[in-house]
Amino acid sequence: MYERFAREYAAHAESSAYNALYDRPAVLGLAGDVAGATVFDAACGPGLYAAELLERGARVLGCDASPTFVELARERTGGRADLRVHDLAEPLTWVPDGSVDLVVLALAVHYLDDPVALLREFRRVLTPAGAVVLSTEHPAKSWQRLGGSYFDVEVVEESLSEDHDWPIRAWRRPLTDLNAVFRRAGFLIEELLEPRPAPEMAATHPDDHAYLNTFPAFIAFRLIPDPR
Repeated sequence: MYERFAREYAAHAESSAYNALYDRPAVLGLAGDVAGATVFDAACGPGLYAAELLERGARVLGCDASPTFVELARERTGGRADLRVHDLAEPLTWVPDGSVDLVVLALAVHYLDDPVALLREFRRVLTPAGAVVLSTEHPAKSWQRLGGSYFDVEVVEESLSEDHDWPIRAWRRPLTDLNAVFRRAGFLIEELLEPRPAPEMAATHPDDHAYLNTFPAFIAFRLIPDPR
């Protein structure tokens, strides 16, 4: 979906309020200390998370379905990460069992028709003590924007931005359904985070800062394998 506007989105995401000062700090905070860890950046986009993970001492591999995103991510990471063009609807055949300490899936799980299958792949590649950190739009925000019933589980087609022609197709799910996805894939929620905006957003995007301190736009999770 992103290929046709990949370069424009990459420039936007680098400094936008919701990406740079809201989601990335939340996801990287849940990732914790990654020094010496092997991290799989799923749906790596233009490499903004991968670059930060490398700076924090991780060994990074990952993928994206957009060839342009992967090209940009390789440039951003200077060849220090193993990044490939790959659709997450397909198995991660090049990633060995039990070889990854952490999977990061930022703002992408809602695009998948079968998120359980992907999460089961994540569980396969994780070490026994590994974890998945993922973020998505907050179900309450989806309901506020789209209307209907909060409990609807449906595919929605819309533009990613009011200012640009960036069409996407994504699932809306209530929190109960999202939790059921995690459980079916064999994960437990270790931590649930409704992020607050970074303080510096107040100076650069005061309206967004005020809004995000009253209502969540995204939600993030740290998942661990269910030992049962």
